[in-house]
Amino acid sequence: MDLLQTLIYTLARIGLFIMLVLLGAFVGEILFPSAVSFLPYSAISFKEFITDNTVQSVTAMVIVCLFFIWVFYDDGKRHAAYESWSMVNISIVMLIMLFVYFIPAIFRDSFHGEGKADVFYMVLYYPCSWAVDKLGGNYLSGIVAATLVMLAAAFAAYFISYRLYVKKHPSLLVPRAAEENAVISEDVDGSDDL
Repeated sequence: MDLLQTLIYTLARIGLFIMLVLLGAFVGEILFPSAVSFLPYSAISFKEFITDNTVQSVTAMVIVCLFFIWVFYDDGKRHAAYESWSMVNISIVMLIMLFVYFIPAIFRDSFHGEGKADVFYMVLYYPCSWAVDKLGGNYLSGIVAATLVMLAAAFAAYFISYRLYVKKHPSLLVPRAAEENAVISEDVDGSDDL
């Protein structure tokens, strides 16, 4: 994969991450409570459970994780089939995604006094709010923990898919080993001529 394709892939995954966070916030905060309102009164305890802020936030994060698993599983299979990427490259993409998602959280307190960006932060980090609550209100640690859970699910799906595809098609690794041996033998043969 050349530099332009790598850049496009990275930007596409960052955009996908942000769109999935927005979708998760929509489903967790608007769609679930709306759907629960159609339940009969006898299910009042279930309604209260579903409309709890922690459950809604976890639901949003699960939606993000499920889409990530689906997309990165497919990516792992394609990258193994076309021999175009490695685990190092996908790790770099994951780190860039983590940094791009985390950096706005650092500046949240600078807007807190004015109240201009409260809605932005509530929506952008809605899937992470359960972790902030579980970590005693430590905002930055909660954001990092929840983001690492989402990205770990994506990386695990990529890794499993990549390994399964290579295991199913072991001939993918043979040409690489043969090329490496040819280069090594050329180096050895070339050193004898001097």
